[in-house]
Parts: sequence; C-alpha cells; structure tokens
Amino acid sequence: MAERGPAYNFWRRMKTEQANREWTDSELHRRSGVSRNTIKDLGTRTRVEAGTISALADALDIPRAEAYELAGIVPPADEQGEVDTEAADAREAILRDPTYNEEQREAMLRLHDLFARANRGDS
Repeated sequence: MAERGPAYNFWRRMKTEQANREWTDSELHRRSGVSRNTIKDLGTRTRVEAGTISALADALDIPRAEAYELAGIVPPADEQGEVDTEAADAREAILRDPTYNEEQREAMLRLHDLFARANRGDS
C-alpha cells in the first residue's frame, strides 16, 4: 500500500459518502468535475489543492470547513470568514503531517522556529 497523504482522512470520508450514494468514481467525477485519477489517488497524493477538496465536498454534501480540516489544508481566504488564524498553527501542522519522516519533521520545526524568531525580531 502506498504512503498516506495529508488528505487521507478526507479521502476516507469521501469514499464513505460515495459508497452511501452507490456512486462510482465516474459518477463522482461527473458531479464534481474532478478527474477519476485524482479521486482514486487522493488519499496518497502529497499535495492537494483547495479547489479539488471544495469540488468533491460540494458534490458529496460535506461541509467545506470539515473537508478542509480533514484534508489538512487551510481554507481559501475568501472562505475563512471569522476563522481564528491562531487555530492554523504551523508547528501543530508539521507535527501532524504524515508525509514527513522524523528527520524531515525536525528540520521543518527548526525552520519554523528560525522564522518565528526572525519575525519577532529576536537574534
């Protein structure tokens, strides 16, 4: 089995909704406009666009906010409304992202801390 991608949890929810409706990938493609290959591979892709998640969520009546959270992405700015930007904590996202191995995760956390210090004006 291929590695799980960051949108794996959304992919599982999408597949459950798709099965409940007895839709094939072709039917979901027809209703969402998302390619059948993307539908099939969404759970293992390393990058997923917000537009893809929106289209699939809309076709399956999954609330967009829930879909974005399950997919591990920040909603597009025009859909954020009164979203608390502190909730989108980069450190937490790095820690939760299944695509990083431990070495990569440590490097990303070091970079995060370096940028945070620079933005605060620390030396």
